[in-house]
Amino acid sequence: MKASLGITMLLLLTTTLAVAQHGSAPPGPLYPEGYAGDTFTGTVTSTDDLSDSVTVESSHGKKEYFTGRIERPCSITTRDGKAMRASDLLYGSGLILYYQRKKNYRNEEENVIFALTFISYEGKPIPEMRRLLYPCTNRAMRYSVHGSETP
Repeated sequence: MKASLGITMLLLLTTTLAVAQHGSAPPGPLYPEGYAGDTFTGTVTSTDDLSDSVTVESSHGKKEYFTGRIERPCSITTRDGKAMRASDLLYGSGLILYYQRKKNYRNEEENVIFALTFISYEGKPIPEMRRLLYPCTNRAMRYSVHGSETP
């Protein structure tokens, strides 16, 4: 009896730690139609110019990696005056990535990043009240509480 209780507690704790870096977006900001609220928080470990993808490592708990493709250049202007692409992200920057699972042109599931928020930049944390949501899409965005939208 004690053994099964201990195994159950260990399983619950392990499951909780494994998903700690996955989160749910708060209601209120503008999100695309059908967004379920999926986010991933971590630090940039690599980028790929060809696929415009970014890989981040989880910020806490067990190391977990997330790779997603930025849907369109983000609404952040770079120093050269262009919209930000994945390769413009600095390694080690802390991000919250807002994403949806979608099928690509090969009919394979992939993570498509439609917005991001910086939580740290050049090693300095960004206070929560100063964090901004930067869209990386050209889809219409509406106020959403994940599934129920208002015009």
